[in-house]
Amino acid sequence: MKKTKYIHLFFSLVGFLFFSSCSTEHPLNVDYSFEVAKDVEQSIDDFDRVKFESFDDLNLGFYRGNLWIKLEITNEENEDKSYMFVSNDRFNRNYVFYKLDTLSHSLKLVNQIKDTLRHDYRTFNNPNPNLKIDLEANEHATYLITSTSDGRTKDATPKIISIESYFDFINESTIWSIVFYGIIICLLLINIYQWTIYRKEIFLYYIFYIVSTLFVYLGIEGYLYGLRLDQMVLDHFIFVSVKLWALSLIMYTSKFLETQIVAPNYYKFIKVILVVVLGGILLYQFVFYHSSIQYLHYFENILSVLWLLLIIGILLFSAKSRWLELKYYLIPLACFIVFTVFGVVNVHLQIFAGNSFTYVKIGAIIELIGFTYFMRALIKRKLNQSEILEKTLKQKEELLASKASLVSVFKLIENTFSNEADWKSFKEKFERLNPNFISSLTTKYADLSKSEIRLLTLIRIGYSQKEIADILNIAPESVKKSRSRARRKLNLPDSVTLKEYLLKL
Repeated sequence: MKKTKYIHLFFSLVGFLFFSSCSTEHPLNVDYSFEVAKDVEQSIDDFDRVKFESFDDLNLGFYRGNLWIKLEITNEENEDKSYMFVSNDRFNRNYVFYKLDTLSHSLKLVNQIKDTLRHDYRTFNNPNPNLKIDLEANEHATYLITSTSDGRTKDATPKIISIESYFDFINESTIWSIVFYGIIICLLLINIYQWTIYRKEIFLYYIFYIVSTLFVYLGIEGYLYGLRLDQMVLDHFIFVSVKLWALSLIMYTSKFLETQIVAPNYYKFIKVILVVVLGGILLYQFVFYHSSIQYLHYFENILSVLWLLLIIGILLFSAKSRWLELKYYLIPLACFIVFTVFGVVNVHLQIFAGNSFTYVKIGAIIELIGFTYFMRALIKRKLNQSEILEKTLKQKEELLASKASLVSVFKLIENTFSNEADWKSFKEKFERLNPNFISSLTTKYADLSKSEIRLLTLIRIGYSQKEIADILNIAPESVKKSRSRARRKLNLPDSVTLKEYLLKL
């Protein structure tokens, strides 16, 4: 009942976050059109010589060059109105706005906030480029918006919205930022506290993951630009945060799924790749400090594919022997992926109004809460298993008196083979009660693997196929296949059962 209550509470929170992010836009009674000119080489005084053309969207990917957008807008109401020009571009802050003076037929710089550090002009110091357009009744105006990109991702798709819708958007974003960063900081403190209690290495990687996530999102949303630091410094800081985010996520995934146990060679391979690739990129980033930023946007997108492949490898290696941990890992990760994909799709299709990046934030919140909960559940489960093992070992003096009590000794040990330390304790106890069994196996059948010896030991004690599957945390079908392979290696005739043979050793 208690678990069901938490599940209902969790889905209620998700539903509230999702639908509260869907704001409505105010009606817009204005006629406007956009045209674009790419790779412009003329000066602003020669704007008449620039050829503009229509477009569907301006998601240009990794773009390097000058981009000019021309806006023709007419207020169709009989009163003065204000509108907002906004763009999707979050990674370029060098926007300049001009208005065409019809009397002198020249462009005049619109009086906006001037960011001298970044050569950026905008009405409000918010992450997305923005311009407040004030029009008199029935006024027609022409605006020119210029920007440059040094090779970073550029989605300059523009739109016009009412001033009321813009402020609703800003208020929604502010509230969401308070909620989002507040939750992240709370989760950070919770995990720091849990680390002080359990002293598990996995918490350190997770703490670094949360911290780097915090910095990456602050960078993406443009909040770090409010620190009044040079853009080059901020860009390098964000890219270091991205690398820390990738490193901590991969190492956290490895620890969560115990890759160092289930696939030690692959775990070593991961560490080598991380050292070589991340070290090489960091060296390049700071050796070519002034020119590397324009290429790092491209490199990071390529590297994201590499990180994804490494994580997929971890998942595949863990699928057989760490199914419970894998399930716990995939639940929050799947939620994050679903909401992120929806947010990306919503940018272009506008299925719901409001800030599409909010859906990515919802996914991140669910992911971080999920990892925090499941990680603690796994650690508590393993601690409980250790307590059961300790309790069992304390009873050895009473149970050693009779060899017949061997089964009852180990029936007390359930689900304890989650790592090598548990198996080692189990093996030591078993060998004290039956010292010849494992040595006989390894002497007569040298080609038996460690996992097969483990399986035969459990069969010798008297565990059923289902119980062995639970103990080893694998599927019953996998136990059946392993039994068959072990029989073949032991060369047993069909008339002899595996358990009968093992009891004679």
